Amino acid sequence: MTERVYPGYRWFVLFVLLFATVAQGVVLIWPAPLLEQIAKHYSVDLGAATGALMVAFTIFVTVGAIVGGICCDKFGWVPTLIVSVTLLAVSTILVPLFGNGFGTLVLARIIEGAGAGPIMASVGAVSVQWFPHKERAIVTGIQGMGVSLGIALGFAFVPMAFVKTGSFLAAASWMSIFPIVGVLFLVVVALGKKPPVFSDAEISGEGDPVNTDQDFKIAAKLPVFYVGILCIFFLSWVMQAFNDLTPVYLAAQAPLGAGHGVEVAGKFMALVQVSFMVGSVASGFLLEKVFRESNKTVIAIGFLGAAIFALSVRFPFVNGNLKILPICLFLAGFFQGWIVPTSLAFIAMHFPSHIVGKMTGIWMGVGIFGGTAGVIAGASLLHKTGLYQASIVAVGIVGLVGFLCSLFLNPPAVFKGAEKKERTLALGGH
Repeated sequence: MTERVYPGYRWFVLFVLLFATVAQGVVLIWPAPLLEQIAKHYSVDLGAATGALMVAFTIFVTVGAIVGGICCDKFGWVPTLIVSVTLLAVSTILVPLFGNGFGTLVLARIIEGAGAGPIMASVGAVSVQWFPHKERAIVTGIQGMGVSLGIALGFAFVPMAFVKTGSFLAAASWMSIFPIVGVLFLVVVALGKKPPVFSDAEISGEGDPVNTDQDFKIAAKLPVFYVGILCIFFLSWVMQAFNDLTPVYLAAQAPLGAGHGVEVAGKFMALVQVSFMVGSVASGFLLEKVFRESNKTVIAIGFLGAAIFALSVRFPFVNGNLKILPICLFLAGFFQGWIVPTSLAFIAMHFPSHIVGKMTGIWMGVGIFGGTAGVIAGASLLHKTGLYQASIVAVGIVGLVGFLCSLFLNPPAVFKGAEKKERTLALGGH
């Protein structure tokens, strides 16, 4: 049996995936620092503007992720991402044209979301095509970091562009530089070295052609298929609700909040974003080096840590102590960062390579709706109680539910034969 060799070029491929993910994060967040100006310009309620522009993007990320995952399996991840990142670039550079009315601006966000979705779905296809089994969690972890890094860069560059241009539409258009460069990098990959991938028939040791539809039908009947979706759903709930509720809670005066003011709260939440990036990258190394490729263990600890440290901020001995509080916030973001990359690595490590794109797209596309559920639930509890404590408790409870769910994330026995032979190829076995 021929040895499978993975060249150093794969790290450039990973850099390109990371850059495309960063571009997606920048485009995702560009309206957020400018929502007050946008609402005033169109004479729209601030809450309505926020919901329309951010939720429209999120919903079509879901659609794009599912369609993009299917396209990654059918046409390859490079052509799929060239199309999707081009769509992201064009829709962003044309924001001034779409900005003639609020409705058309929402349409621009819909197109941006559709272009962004396939980027999240592509990580599975990239990892199985270019990386050995033991490095796939590292790939998903680094991509997870890219989302937060893109958001952080968006928060940094969008206000600067607005100050420079005096126009929120022009500021948004300037952000198209990120996806434009992303497209150029993807073209380089398309023209560069080819991946050292064996056919699925070679991996399985069988001469029969791959039956993608049949394997996906088998996967879709497995309970673990839906356990994985639920893990991402509950993490999206925890992460979105925590990021939306905590800054206001930390800033607001008692009894509504902890009373630290907007500036301190902003710094602390920036720390959460940094810790999420650190956790995302660390998750791949921890999965490989510490937890012996036990995805279930890493995800379970991630949920448990996220729940405990999210709940901790409601206690006076934590939120009233500026030495303890940032540590708890850092750990909350750090453990949140473990979950999605490890969940997506589970797909790449335990399912046939020719269905990884479709599965990644579905898990991400459906799971991301947890974020919407988290925001709605948190807002409803805040409305009913008038306090943030109940909403924070809900975040902790959902984290514990995610912990219980993760205990059922067991590798599917039906695909273990192919996985074992692929490992043998990667190690140069005969």
